[in-house]
Amino acid sequence: MRSWLVMGTLILGSAGSGCAMFGGDDDDPIEPPAELVEFEQVLEVERIWSARIGGDSERLRLGLAPATDGARVFAGSFDGRVSAHDAREGDRIWAVDTELPLTAGPGYDDDLLAFGTADGELLLLDADTGNEIWRRPIGSEVLAPPAIGSDVVVVRSVDERLRGFSANDGRELWSVQQSVPALTTRGNTAPYIAGAVVVTGFDNGRLGAYDVNSGEPLWEIALAIPTGRTELERLVDISAGLQVVGNDVYAVGLGRAVGIAIETGLVLWQQEISSFAGLGADFNNVYVTNDLSEIVALDRAGGTRRWTQGELRLRDLTAPTRYANTVVVGDLEGYLHFLSPDDGSFLARDRAGSQRIASAPLVVGGNVYAQSEDGTLSAFTLVLDEAG
Repeated sequence: MRSWLVMGTLILGSAGSGCAMFGGDDDDPIEPPAELVEFEQVLEVERIWSARIGGDSERLRLGLAPATDGARVFAGSFDGRVSAHDAREGDRIWAVDTELPLTAGPGYDDDLLAFGTADGELLLLDADTGNEIWRRPIGSEVLAPPAIGSDVVVVRSVDERLRGFSANDGRELWSVQQSVPALTTRGNTAPYIAGAVVVTGFDNGRLGAYDVNSGEPLWEIALAIPTGRTELERLVDISAGLQVVGNDVYAVGLGRAVGIAIETGLVLWQQEISSFAGLGADFNNVYVTNDLSEIVALDRAGGTRRWTQGELRLRDLTAPTRYANTVVVGDLEGYLHFLSPDDGSFLARDRAGSQRIASAPLVVGGNVYAQSEDGTLSAFTLVLDEAG
C-alpha cells in the first residue's frame, strides 16, 4: 500500500537542507519563517476588489487556483462553490454549488471549466453559466488543475496516471501510467497543453510529453534519479508545476531545474535546485521558489543564476509570477510581495487574505489576482503616476 508523506513544504524543505524540523533541543531549535523586513515601497499597489469564493481550506494544500478567459476570472473552493467574476470590476456573473469536495482547478479553455475532487471525480462545467456538463469517476484524488485543449480534458491524479477525456461526453480516450514511489510530497504537477502536446511531471522524477489526442509518448526524461538509503532521501517528486515559453518547457522538482525543447525533449540546460512551489518564466528569466522559499532567478537561455532573494526564507512562498515590471509571490500569511525582475529587491507589498496564498498569482491584463486559503479572491493593480 502506498505511504503518503503529507506534510507542509516548510518541513520537507528545511529537512532537505539539514535544518532541525523533526524535533531537537534548545541547542538545535526549529527555524521559524523569516520576519517581514521593512523597505522603502517604490511602487503603489491598490486592491481594486475582493470576493468571497467559499469556505477556507487551511493546511489542505489543494490545487485550487483562479483561471481566466481574459474578461472573466473563475475560481472554486473546497466546499464545492464555483463562481465567475468580471475581471475588472469584480462583479459576480454567476455562482453555483457543486456540493463536491473540489481539490483542483479550474482548468479553462473554449468556454469550459474542469475541476478534480477529493473523491476522485472529474467535473466539467459550462463557463458561461456554471451548469454541469458531465462528471466522471476516475478513482483517485486530483491535486493539480486539469488542462483543456483540442476537445480533450487532461487530468493528472495522485495514483500517477495521466488521462485524456473527451470534452464532449467524458469518454476516456487514453491513459498513461507511471511507477508509484513509496513516499511523495503532497501535490502534483498540472498538465500543460501546448498545441497538440501535453507535458507534465510525475512523482518518480520523470517529465514527459504526450500527444494530446492519443496519449502516445513523444519523449520522457528523468529529471532526477533517486539516491540515498532511506525513502525520504530518495524523494524525487516533480510536484511543483512547469512553464512553457515559446518552444521550450521549464520544470523543477526535488533536485533539479531544467530547460527542455518541447518538440524534441532535448535538454537545453540544467541547474541543481529543489522546489516544492514551482517556477515562473518570462522571455529573459526563469524564477524559481526553492525549497527554502528563496527566490532564484535563472537565465532562461542558459540556466545560470542571476540573483537570489533570501529575505522571505521559509515563508512558504508560491511560485513566482511575472506581472508588469515586477515578479510577484504570495506567502503563508496572505501577503503578496512585488520584487524587481532585475535584482530581486523589494518594490511593494500588500495583503490578499488572512491565510496562505494557495497558488501562484494570476495576471489578467493590468491586474494581478490571488486566491487565499480563507476563501477570498482579490484583485490588485499598480497605481501609475502621470509619467508612468
